[in-house]
Amino acid sequence: MKEYQLDGKYYFQWAQIVRTFLKGKGKLSHLEGIGPRQGDHKFQTWDEEDSSIMSSLWSSMQPEISKNYIFLSTAKDIWEAVCQSHSKVQDVGVIYELKMKASTTKQDNHSVMEYYDLMRGIWLEIDHNLNIQMRCPEDTNTLRNHMERDRIFEFLASLNANFDQIRVQILGKKRLPSLNEVFSTIRGEES
Repeated sequence: MKEYQLDGKYYFQWAQIVRTFLKGKGKLSHLEGIGPRQGDHKFQTWDEEDSSIMSSLWSSMQPEISKNYIFLSTAKDIWEAVCQSHSKVQDVGVIYELKMKASTTKQDNHSVMEYYDLMRGIWLEIDHNLNIQMRCPEDTNTLRNHMERDRIFEFLASLNANFDQIRVQILGKKRLPSLNEVFSTIRGEES
């Protein structure tokens, strides 16, 4: 967890790393506050583990952030306080940076596979930071289709000029293929 520190940006990525790390150790219950009560014979072991997790949480934050949570008494208290401070507001600056990165990234010297992986990584970060909650399946499908179409355009627009002919063929189809189909077609044309 120490390799990826919470720095005030990218809270959702940090939170996912922490949750995955603790889940892998069988310690996710500490973030949920599920544990034995004081007086239970298992409490001391659980409390020691909780202290270790608290230390790991503090270590996974930059010092100017962790200092705000030093005096909280459980891992759950730290987790909830950090969540309350960092997750409620979408970080518009981060979303803007990611959108700019997606729109200015070009294939250049990357293979099609490397370029596609790079773009997918950016898009996943955007999706995660947007954190859109849809209320009905029709809206979800409409939004998903709209976002995929935009990503197809973004992907095609940033390919090198040697893909101009296949780009025109893809865009000239009656039905726009899926992003994965577009990627497969472009990759098949790579020499």
